[in-house]
Amino acid sequence: MYNTEGVDAIATITELRSETSELIDHVRKTQNGLLIQKNNDPYAVLIDWETYKKIKKKLGIDELRELA
Repeated sequence: MYNTEGVDAIATITELRSETSELIDHVRKTQNGLLIQKNNDPYAVLIDWETYKKIKKKLGIDELRELA
């Protein structure tokens, strides 16, 4: 995992597999998203539960799937 401008942290799929607990702890402690990369491309974002609920409330939606 490493820091980069504009994103709190980035991890690869391999790091996610091997360091899942540590990455989740980092996300919960910082309440910032963690960009997951696959083959050097953005693939997913890991966020903590409270941040997820805040996003839903701010957007006024019941499920984030409605954004897709």
